[in-house]
Amino acid sequence: MIGGQDEDSCGKSGTGETPLAHTRRGGSPTARGQRRLARALIAVSHAVQLLYLIC
Repeated sequence: MIGGQDEDSCGKSGTGETPLAHTRRGGSPTARGQRRLARALIAVSHAVQLLYLIC
């Protein structure tokens, strides 16, 4: 058999993306969740700084 368990003969998983594309966008759900949380915290931080500048 060619490829992994969840891959077809072209190396694509059932989600319609190649393993390389999966790695490029961050791979694990945990890593994506951490980046999402970091972006949210940065957005809140910027909003608070803006409020302090206005007041």
